[in-house]
Amino acid sequence: MHILLLQFYDETPISIEKIQRRTAFLGKILSQSGTHVTWIKSGFSHTQKKPLHGNSVRFLNEHYKIIHVPGLPYPSNGHIKRYWNDWVCTKQMLPMIKTFPKIDGMVVSIQNLVGAFCAAYFAKKHNIPLIVDIRDPWPDAFCYVVRRPILRFFLKKLLFLDQFFLKTVLRNATAIVAVSNDMLQWGLRKIPNVQKPTRIFYLSSTPDVSLSENQEKIFQEKYASIVSRKTFKCFYISKWGINFQPAFLIEAARALQKESVDFVLVGDGDYGDKIREQAKSLPNVYCPGFLSNEEAFFLAKHCDCGVVFLSKESEKQFFDLTPTFPNKAFFYFMCGLPILNSMPGEIAEIVDAHALGLNFPSNDLASLQKKLLHLRDEPLLRKSMAEHSRMFFEQQGNPEKTYLQYAQFVKSFCV
Repeated sequence: MHILLLQFYDETPISIEKIQRRTAFLGKILSQSGTHVTWIKSGFSHTQKKPLHGNSVRFLNEHYKIIHVPGLPYPSNGHIKRYWNDWVCTKQMLPMIKTFPKIDGMVVSIQNLVGAFCAAYFAKKHNIPLIVDIRDPWPDAFCYVVRRPILRFFLKKLLFLDQFFLKTVLRNATAIVAVSNDMLQWGLRKIPNVQKPTRIFYLSSTPDVSLSENQEKIFQEKYASIVSRKTFKCFYISKWGINFQPAFLIEAARALQKESVDFVLVGDGDYGDKIREQAKSLPNVYCPGFLSNEEAFFLAKHCDCGVVFLSKESEKQFFDLTPTFPNKAFFYFMCGLPILNSMPGEIAEIVDAHALGLNFPSNDLASLQKKLLHLRDEPLLRKSMAEHSRMFFEQQGNPEKTYLQYAQFVKSFCV
């Protein structure tokens, strides 16, 4: 069996053991079952914003091949050149897929809509099962990069072709999967009265982490000044961009200096200098920078809760969109941390339904302080939520289980 994966933006893994993204995980699990997997993607790094792989091929194992097509460089995620990058990659992809002697199934992401549209046309023409993966509300998300309503209105009109592509891809899909129920319902609203097999497979691309005795010793020495403090510790991890960065937690740390509450803020990014400047006078804030999963896990397991929220800078425009389920939440679940969450939608529902933590109103500083102190003063409640958090990861967040189910779902249409 040969499955073709089309996702231009996920990062190319260093090796089969160093996989941290959704498409790579799916390909890994498919290939381990003996299925031949070809993943076509851009050679331009979406994360690092530079050409990394050009026109090249990488084999992760004997059944798993990644073909890079040269992409068009773009300086930021919302730049118009990113849009043209899809067209450039698609133009190179099309003649390539025509040369494959056999394709038993295709999995496409709507993040590269023109590529997904052409793949859907090819799949329909050749009677190939097509599974469509919804991870972002694209192209709707593109509109909200523009803040002024009048400009946003005209941009929506300009994207009418992408809306046509999206609806065509969804209508021609053999099945539709999504990273959350919110995303699935957003997609289904684009094709009312059309019935398709559907499944939700959470993003859950955080692998389960364990530490060796040597790692424990090294990290214990490195972070002794943090973990030895007899305080209630809040953990936060993200790439510090406009949507997710911890300025709100700096405010909380300033307000809680006398309450024996520390904040461990892992990450860096465009807002890094600003955050470090704000934090330098606060003795209860630690900014260790970007860390490996193992180092971040060590710090997290010495903390008492994780915090999930959207930054004030993008809150209004973001909530006009379909709510998202950020992958950082799955890192907290893996670490067995109770969650303090202020994001709406499915994550808020799950936090309540599974007793994983506490929800609070978006960017409400007084409410966050109240919830933090409540967790600090209720160790039994905290312990129960921590156990539920880890259990949720094991049942619905472990990528080894999630992507095994995803792979089985894909293969069920490709027999």
